[in-house]
Amino acid sequence: MKKINTAIFLVITCILSACSQPSVVEAGKIYPHIPLKNDTSLSYAVYIPKKIKTNLAFIFFDPHGSGLMPVQLYQPLADEFGILLIGNNNAANGMDFPLIATHFSTLLNEIKKDYQLNETAIALWGFSGGAKAAMYNAGLNNAIHYCIYGGAVSETQNNNTAILGFNGRQDMNYTDLLEYAMQQQQNTHHFQIEYNNKHAWADTTTAKDAFRWLLFDKMRNKEIPTNKKIIRDAYNSYQKEVKKAFDGKQYIAAYQACAKAIYLLKSLTDLNYFIHQEEEISKLALFKVEVEKWQASIHQEMQLKAQYNAYYFSKDTLYWKIEIEQLQKKSTTDATGMQARLLGFLSLMSYSYATRAFAEGNLAALSQILFIYQHADPTNAEQAFMRAKLYLLNNNLDLAKSALQEAIQLGIDSNRINNDVKVKGLINPLKN
Repeated sequence: MKKINTAIFLVITCILSACSQPSVVEAGKIYPHIPLKNDTSLSYAVYIPKKIKTNLAFIFFDPHGSGLMPVQLYQPLADEFGILLIGNNNAANGMDFPLIATHFSTLLNEIKKDYQLNETAIALWGFSGGAKAAMYNAGLNNAIHYCIYGGAVSETQNNNTAILGFNGRQDMNYTDLLEYAMQQQQNTHHFQIEYNNKHAWADTTTAKDAFRWLLFDKMRNKEIPTNKKIIRDAYNSYQKEVKKAFDGKQYIAAYQACAKAIYLLKSLTDLNYFIHQEEEISKLALFKVEVEKWQASIHQEMQLKAQYNAYYFSKDTLYWKIEIEQLQKKSTTDATGMQARLLGFLSLMSYSYATRAFAEGNLAALSQILFIYQHADPTNAEQAFMRAKLYLLNNNLDLAKSALQEAIQLGIDSNRINNDVKVKGLINPLKN
């Protein structure tokens, strides 16, 4: 009887274990939520490449605590380059960095053992608030030598960390990241890549350079075999990028493509083509004119940001409606990206003001704040969710339902709804 009971106990234990964590993580399959053995309240997403495998891994920090998001996005690149993807589900905007670091330490210790990794094989990669968290944690661990940021940046305490940045030309934080790059000009361990995007994780075409960056550095250090095909493919890709930008008379972009190729491919192949092209572009009168226009737009942008900050509450909604409509119209033809960045700036400022106003119960201010937020960033689910909360506080149930439905259609994180009892109560009426 004892043996039967023991056998039943073991079967039940195995079933429960299977429900919480897969016994074997299969290659080619994305796992969105694997609880840690030492603390089941913590978890991570993971993807093991199908065929090619290295001993390298990216650990992602998403601002919303969704490790799955970047893992899903970069899964094709993982298969192409053989790098393991791990999404940290335990770091999000609003959390204290020391707490994030404690959670990360628990995660790191477990995945090192489970996936046979060491810190020197790991690169931390974060976007927006996640970028700050990634850089903070890279600074705490002297054995982690690689960190990638995008959408935001902060100082790292570890001067030996190799840092790669992605800076979107339409990102509201573009000038902040640009300033950081200028501060790091003498730092040979830092490089920043500009690309055409708003405030978001880098697209797969752009993000491919992060995979190359890590692999190329390992090749230079003789830690992995030199892969001539990957080097050749990168060379050809950068050559096409330079030619396309030059033919399109985008001389700054062409110059930047040369600089990127020289930095990423150094010591791995002949770089005379890119060195020569960079020198020739720098001599062009049209290049110098383009640089002057770009510098003027940056100066104008800084002035407008200061003006918007001063006008935010002193100007009425009619002023903001007209101003935002002009920004949106100009953004469709603005090659500098300034108009899009200003819209993003208004969106971020509105989010910050709205968060504070909700905490203070300032309903009068929220009406203007969310008007600006909605018009500046209509496809942002957060502004619709906040409007639903405001309508609820004003006892306007119909408008609250409509705004929540809009937030859901725009992709609001279901956890935001589930964690707000009052807003969650609107879900059932929406289904009826």
